[in-house]
Formats: sequence, C-alpha cells, structure tokens
Amino acid sequence: MKCIIKEKKDINEIARVISKSMERDLTKVQEVLDLDLNDFIGIIDKLSIEDRDRVISLIINNQLEKLKSITMEQFNSVSRDVDEITDYYTSKKEEFDAVIEEGDYLANQILFKVIGYNERKLDLPIDISIIKEYCFSSDLKEEQFYDTFMWIALRYIAIFRCLDWQNMEKTTTKIKD
Repeated sequence: MKCIIKEKKDINEIARVISKSMERDLTKVQEVLDLDLNDFIGIIDKLSIEDRDRVISLIINNQLEKLKSITMEQFNSVSRDVDEITDYYTSKKEEFDAVIEEGDYLANQILFKVIGYNERKLDLPIDISIIKEYCFSSDLKEEQFYDTFMWIALRYIAIFRCLDWQNMEKTTTKIKD
C-alpha cells in the first residue's frame, strides 16, 4: 500500500485505497472473531477415545513434519506473534490456565526435540499415548488432556502460519525494493 500512496497524487484515490484496505482488514478480523477453540474441542469430544487419539496424532504430527527443519532463530523470530495469536483463544475458554501452561511447555519441548535443539532428538511420528501416560503433569486433569493436545496443535499451526507470513513479507519487501 505504501507504494500506491507514494505513486498517487490524487487525494480521492488515496482515500479510496485506505478505505478499501481497512474494509478488507476489518473483514478478516470479523471472520477471526467467529473462531473459537471450543468449536474444535467439541468436534474432538464427540469422537471415541481411539478416534480422538488418531485425529490428534495426525494433526500434531502433520504440523511437526512442516516444522521439523526450522531453526531456533526462526522460532524465536515468531514466538511473540504466536503468543499473541494463541492469547486470543485464552479468552474464549474458562479455567484454561493449566491447559495453556501445560500445552505451551509440552509444545515447545516436543518441537525443540524434533528440530534437534540442544542436541536433543525426537523422531516423527510422535506417539501421543506416551505423552498422555508420561508427559502430562499432575496439575492437569484427565478430562483436560484433549484440550491440551488441541492447544499444542494450535501452537504448531500458529508457528507455521507466522513463519509462512514472515517469509511472504520478506519476499514482498525484496520485490518492492
């Protein structure tokens, strides 16, 4: 948009471009406001335990597959954006503190092992039954396990989207220059 404004001298055109851009951005915000983590959790909760495990496993492992070649520098460059995105969902679910704390911690630990940070290694696919059995803290109630898995999946998707967005912005900036 900066390029358009610099090139245009017509005040009416500048106002039109700004208005259209704001309308487009506000439409995106309105679409996002309709999203709710409870909607996704509700879908999972309707499945059998076996199907829940398979669905969660597919989501998490697919996202980890996309992220397995990132560096800690790349992760750190988007971590604040990821926190801001996931913070949006925290306001949508009550008594979610244990899920968030556990989910953030486990998501990072698993990802760091998958990418080989600090020479730790975890091969894909990961087995979520092992996470359920050995990795969840005692602060987490069993009925919160799938909420936590959905939170982990949300974090991974947010990381990937933020990295993708960051790469797109870098490419766009290079083209403009």
